Amino acid sequence: MIPGKPGIAFIGRRKVIFVHGCFWHGHDCKRGARVPKTNRDYWVAKIARNRARDAAVQQALDQAGWRSLAEFECELKDTVALAQRLTLFLDGP
Repeated sequence: MIPGKPGIAFIGRRKVIFVHGCFWHGHDCKRGARVPKTNRDYWVAKIARNRARDAAVQQALDQAGWRSLAEFECELKDTVALAQRLTLFLDGP
């Protein structure tokens, strides 16, 4: 079984791709850095737990011999750069 819940898995290549929402995974972009004004403590803790889970999944994948790529929703807008990152990831070791 593959650790985490990747969006795409290339079983034969032992590579997975995650597509993370900027807000939910605490990305450092404008949308990811936003914290709701109501129930602020809850959301700060929730995002911290998500980031800790992401790190644990990454570590488990590494230990199991899988390579992974995490793309954030804001990074999907530049399709040329996205295509380059995906090509490097999939064609690389």
